[in-house]
Amino acid sequence: MTHEERNRVILAELVKIFEGYATPRHLDTRAKEEQELRNIVRMINQKFPNDTTEDHIRGTMDRAMLKLKEAHKSRSWPSAADIAAAVSKSMNTQRASMPTNKGPWKPDTLELNAKRIIAGEPVGEMYIRGKLADKMVQMGLITDAHLQPYLEYLSANNIPDRVDPPIS
Repeated sequence: MTHEERNRVILAELVKIFEGYATPRHLDTRAKEEQELRNIVRMINQKFPNDTTEDHIRGTMDRAMLKLKEAHKSRSWPSAADIAAAVSKSMNTQRASMPTNKGPWKPDTLELNAKRIIAGEPVGEMYIRGKLADKMVQMGLITDAHLQPYLEYLSANNIPDRVDPPIS
């Protein structure tokens, strides 16, 4: 989305917000009104991330309009600061509804290795026999039939069971 497209979308949404309000007295000419609109559009545009979409802008501005209608008591346009605050709050509510991350992402190794076993790819021996293999079968990620080719390979090549000491 180009800068001009963003400005056009924001201006259209801003005009929708201002439809029910009277133009402030200090904006007595069309040129002053247009300049004020351009300034507010520039201010709002800075609040959106560079990779924003038209839907994101429209949704945020719609939520901002609801917040302004609820809080604004005057019959003339809300101030630029009120609009900026409403847009910021509308963005923050969207972020607040997103799930928070609790530390760095960690892959589900059981699920990854189960997919590898199903695809016939190499996996570590602990995923073929032992507690992890039992756990994957118990969780329903794989069946004993999926493990059978791996177990046959290990027995055909005389690879003994590895007995690890218990974890204390």
